Amino acid sequence: MARRRRRRRPRRGCLTAVILIAFLCIGVPILLVRSCTVSFFTPRKIPLVSLWDEKAQAVRSLTLEEYVEGVVAAEMPASFHLEALKAQAVAARTYAYRRIARGEAHPAHPEAHLSSDYSSGQAWVSWNEFLARFGPVEGRLLQRRIQTAVRQTAGVIATYNSEPILAVYHSTSGGRTENSEHYWSEALPYLRSVSDPFSADSPHHYSTAVFSFTELASRLEVDDARDIRVVERYPSGRVKTLEAGGKWFSGRTVRQRLGLKSTWFSVEQEGEQVVFSVWGYGHGVGMSQYGAQGMAAQGYDYKAILKYYYSDIDLVTAY
Repeated sequence: MARRRRRRRPRRGCLTAVILIAFLCIGVPILLVRSCTVSFFTPRKIPLVSLWDEKAQAVRSLTLEEYVEGVVAAEMPASFHLEALKAQAVAARTYAYRRIARGEAHPAHPEAHLSSDYSSGQAWVSWNEFLARFGPVEGRLLQRRIQTAVRQTAGVIATYNSEPILAVYHSTSGGRTENSEHYWSEALPYLRSVSDPFSADSPHHYSTAVFSFTELASRLEVDDARDIRVVERYPSGRVKTLEAGGKWFSGRTVRQRLGLKSTWFSVEQEGEQVVFSVWGYGHGVGMSQYGAQGMAAQGYDYKAILKYYYSDIDLVTAY
């Protein structure tokens, strides 16, 4: 007769051990995480930006962090030091966050907070356009640098008295930044003039512009531009008032009409021409981008850079 085969009963000891190990590996971490005061399952509430894309002539909706990446890509050379890129990211984020928090809309496109046109605030570029400009290999490398700078400062903004600051910036100061009221109308306590030796290596530190008397008279809308002189300067050295053809002009008006790089200039007549010697590039208020690069090259981190160009600010994580 064939022997009956005995059914093997599962070993309860092995089964119990498997259950215990599974609980230790999976159950305990879950309980620990759920008991923690910080939720690892809830994503950060990143503000959304409505952006008027000037090139596409359409409104884009994107997160503030995505928007900041596009601003850094458009506003600062991606080859700059990482700490300079971080400073730019925080400035760009603060500028946009302030508009969102205050409910400010773009004047020409009220359905959007901001525009990609640099003349109305901050420049912005899409990654498709950025990669097309630099190519797939170099473009990806530069893209990673920018994304790293944005990621390592995620949510950080600059504040003064617990309010987001107007974080304006420019390319090159020429040696000293300017008080806000000397270019615009409002005196802001954190936009004070500071010495800026850090931007001396900028390619825009010094430039010249040459005009004939006829062209100069046409642009300034005067009969004769031969009698031209600087009447008054601000303490920074930038021109407050210029006289030409019997009319007075603000330094800002002269800069705009003549296309000068800044309002820090001198005027000299040479034969039948007028030569403008110009220092710096931009309005000169707030952070100097080439100054940020110079500071980063000397070992300053992004926090030190921002606190140098924006007086008495705090850096906080807004979200």
